[in-house]
Amino acid sequence: MKIVIANGNRQASFIIEMFKKKENQLIVINSSRSLANELTKKEHISVYVGSPWRNYALEEAGVHDADVFISLCEKDTDNYACCILAKKVFNVKKCICVVNNPDNVELYKKLGIDSVISSTYLLAQNIKTESSMESLIKTLSLENDKIIVIEAPVLSKYQIAGKKLMDINFPKYASISAIYRNFSVIIPNGQVEIRPKDILLIVCAPEDQKKILSFIQMESSKESE
Repeated sequence: MKIVIANGNRQASFIIEMFKKKENQLIVINSSRSLANELTKKEHISVYVGSPWRNYALEEAGVHDADVFISLCEKDTDNYACCILAKKVFNVKKCICVVNNPDNVELYKKLGIDSVISSTYLLAQNIKTESSMESLIKTLSLENDKIIVIEAPVLSKYQIAGKKLMDINFPKYASISAIYRNFSVIIPNGQVEIRPKDILLIVCAPEDQKKILSFIQMESSKESE
C-alpha cells in the first residue's frame, strides 16, 4: 500500500515502525524541520518537510492516489484540512485523522473524512493488528464515538506514583492500555510500578474522562499535609 503519514512525533514513529516492516510505500511529511530530522534519524526514512495542509507540500511529496492518508496534526482543524485536501485534490482512497475533541468524531465523518478517532495510541494499536486496508478501515470505524484514550502524565505528588498497578484500586470503568516511559511503551500488568513522569494511556468512555483524571491526579497524604 501507498501510505502517507502527516505530522506527529512519537505517534508518527509508532506508525512508521508498524508499517515499514511490511511491503508498503511510506510517504512521511512533517511541518517541523526538527521533528522531521528526529524521525529521519530514528526511523532511517526520508521525511518531507512541509505543511501537509498545503497543496504544494502534498504535490511535492507525491501523495497522488495514495491508499491511506493518516493525519496526526496537533490541531483538529489542521487534521480536517489535510484529509479533505488529500481526498478531494489528490485522489487519496482512505483518509484517517485523530482528534483531541471527541465531539469532532461524528462531525468530521459527516463532512467527508473516512475514519476519525479520538486516540492516537488506539490508531497505532489498531494498525498494528491489521494487515489489509479493508480490515484496517473497518476496525478504525468501530464505535469511534463511544471510546476515548486519555494521555495522563504522572507527577511525583500523585498517590499512585511509586505503587504497583495491582495496589492502586484502579476504577473498573477505565483501563490503562499502555504506559509511555522514557521513549518506550510498556503494556502493563498488575506487577508494573507506576513511576513519576510516566504517561498513562487510559481507555474510557467520554463521560468518564473527568472522573478518571480526578482519580489519577489525587495527591498523596504527605503532599497534601
